[in-house]
Amino acid sequence: MTSTVLRAPASRPATGAPAWSARACSDSDYDDVLAFFSEPDFFFRTAEPDTRSEWEIRKLVGADTRLLLADDEPAGLYALEGFGGEHGCHYQLHLRLRAAAPNAWWHSAFEEIVRALTWKKELVRLAVQVGEFDGRGLAFARSLGLTEEGTLASVVRHGGQRYGYVFFARIWALTS
Repeated sequence: MTSTVLRAPASRPATGAPAWSARACSDSDYDDVLAFFSEPDFFFRTAEPDTRSEWEIRKLVGADTRLLLADDEPAGLYALEGFGGEHGCHYQLHLRLRAAAPNAWWHSAFEEIVRALTWKKELVRLAVQVGEFDGRGLAFARSLGLTEEGTLASVVRHGGQRYGYVFFARIWALTS
């Protein structure tokens, strides 16, 4: 299996963004991964991260998840899922950074992931799904200028209430 590595350019802009890298999660990373899920707003593939057991977290993380490293320190997780046919070029990105990560990191992490993906794959549509209860995630998606495509209402429970998922996307022109 190949490992995706995201590296910032040698001369980083003065944005305060770290040098990003990513790797598949290994058993030695699970203390850090479990710590992420102990944060009440680490909404990586779940609306209730701090209530998940260790086996549920391992299932959520899965083989497709990459550990994001900011200057070689664990900072979050991301995973990419394909939609449609094998050559549809439509994907959904799951991305979450730890609570202590500054807002500027979210932008730089997203752009580094997109840069790596477009180097390896043709992208037509990259979707991001955010719970209506997730203020930080909604602010992040909206600040990226992603197209807000709509809300699938009342599909998840969070804090004892029903919420929907808001769908955002970036769309690229077809190249072939």
